[in-house]
Amino acid sequence: MPYKSKSQMRAFFAKEERGELPKGTAKRWADHTPNIKDLPEHAKKAMLESFTKIARGLKKLPPVPKAILEQREAQEAAAQHRKGMSPAAKRVALSAKIRG
Repeated sequence: MPYKSKSQMRAFFAKEERGELPKGTAKRWADHTPNIKDLPEHAKKAMLESFTKIARGLKKLPPVPKAILEQREAQEAAAQHRKGMSPAAKRVALSAKIRG
């Protein structure tokens, strides 16, 4: 969803820092906003009410378990490590990972 005003964007980043919204939500919304410089300072009330409902729904989502985040980080680190390997070394590393 794109932001509708600059004040809404500031509020989302502040709520994310306080832990009221899941991490990455504000950045994801900013990525969907076509031109942040052209946003009005404040949006109309009807728009804000609909976005407030969405934000409340996001707040109810369970947090991502720490184990899943650690697993993703390990996978990314392994992928970075494999980038510098020869194709044969990559196959050996992947087969060793599959075996356990």
